[in-house]
Amino acid sequence: MYKKIVAFLCALSLLLPIGIHASDDLYLGGDSIGIQLDYNGVMITGTYPFVVQGETYDPGGTIQPSDILVKVNQVPISSMDELYQQLSAFQEAVNEIPVEIRRGSNTIPVTLKTTYDASTRSFKSGLYVKDKIVGVGTLTYYDPSNNTYGALGHEIMDSDLKQIAEVPSGSLYPANVISITKAQDNIPGEKHAEIDFSSAFANVLANTNIGIYGHYDSMLRNVEALPWAKHDEVHTGKAVMYTVLQGNTIEPFTINITKVHRQNTSDVKGIEFTIADERLASASNGIVQGMSGSPIVQDGKIIGAVTHVITSHPSNGYGVFVEWMLEKSRNMA
Repeated sequence: MYKKIVAFLCALSLLLPIGIHASDDLYLGGDSIGIQLDYNGVMITGTYPFVVQGETYDPGGTIQPSDILVKVNQVPISSMDELYQQLSAFQEAVNEIPVEIRRGSNTIPVTLKTTYDASTRSFKSGLYVKDKIVGVGTLTYYDPSNNTYGALGHEIMDSDLKQIAEVPSGSLYPANVISITKAQDNIPGEKHAEIDFSSAFANVLANTNIGIYGHYDSMLRNVEALPWAKHDEVHTGKAVMYTVLQGNTIEPFTINITKVHRQNTSDVKGIEFTIADERLASASNGIVQGMSGSPIVQDGKIIGAVTHVITSHPSNGYGVFVEWMLEKSRNMA
């Protein structure tokens, strides 16, 4: 039977991975976190044509989805509010506005045409835009060897562009879980959390297929140091996942590892497991969005992180080996 899966809250290096040693302790995560990725400008997610006085204008000829709008009329912009403020200054029926876009490593000057409607005090630009991506996930570990962390266990996707999100900059924030929408067959559940955007405790430097990574300035609580296991130490049988169901209290929940995929290179589906804890099953009916990154511990060692749920059977999920995550975080400057 085909198993449908869903990922929760989506640069090749010329350097060889550095050696990592399983004797190094990590600080156990499990914290619910708010994640914000900023584009350092305004992302163009799409374009549309519009008609003014019988003439059709379409910015799609010069501006493309995934371009970053960085200047309007020579004024730098970094948010939707700043973009709106600049475009609102042009109040003719048809305006030709000099803007700059960032496309890859290139900055390109283009002319953007807009129309202003004085009766509604609104304008059309032909652009669909956003300035950030915000979501909730789980921190997997703090690594005191270089003050880095690993979280999520999978990439953050840009849902508008259908691709892995760019990370010019980003931050992690504390989050308190206020409720959970239970998972149903073929319908993923979700943690709902309040994010404290006044208290960033880490940056986001990398968004990869096996998690997000960066440096932390502080830790969210008193933490427990545990050794970690290499992928070939992981075995089937009982294990424990750590996550938050309410507030910011991290709790252990029993799972059964049903299959271990022996891998030579990193992949998000190294571990298959099923929930064995009745309280977790009752609270969430399975793995839900926001649990991705929840650390998995076996035989007293951190072995990996929750990454995906099998939506047709939400009590079943996948995990990534922590060894692969550490290769990412320990290769960061």
